Amino acid sequence: MTKLHESRFDAVLADALGPCGELLAEVLKVPLVYSLRSSPGYSAEKYSGRLPLPPSYVPATFSELSDHVTFTERVKNMIYALYFDFWFQTFNENKWNQFYSEVLGRPTTLLKTMGKAEMWLIRTYWDFEFPLPLLPNFEFVGGLHCKPAKPLPKVTYSYLFLSEFHYQYRIKWKTLRICQ
Repeated sequence: MTKLHESRFDAVLADALGPCGELLAEVLKVPLVYSLRSSPGYSAEKYSGRLPLPPSYVPATFSELSDHVTFTERVKNMIYALYFDFWFQTFNENKWNQFYSEVLGRPTTLLKTMGKAEMWLIRTYWDFEFPLPLLPNFEFVGGLHCKPAKPLPKVTYSYLFLSEFHYQYRIKWKTLRICQ
């Protein structure tokens, strides 16, 4: 920890689904920035980022619902949201709360510490997602995690072409070239 303190980092970039990045930012007293694709049922975004996501309008991730839902599908989405909320809150939360309180030396919770994030970078494009309300500290940064595209190499493909000639099969080889 002393080496990290001496390095004087400006911020901590962490994934919201893997605990301890927020704890490191709290100990180092630097801003926390989350980089996240999405959490199951948007649970981390709802409880830690205080993102308003009404289940009657925003389909939960992994629910396979579209943006046009019937009443039955809204009920199904509500059940998904309750399931993911229950899963998120019971996933060893008491152990994490105890651990964070011990490390920081004061009573705190995982969600309270996660809620101190300055910025949430969502690793997708806004046009791939369903419309949902966003707070100013949530920003879509699709492609942030990707390497720059490389040009296609010149490739030679060979394929087998069978033709019937005089009741016998003859094998003809043809070559395709993909050029830039």
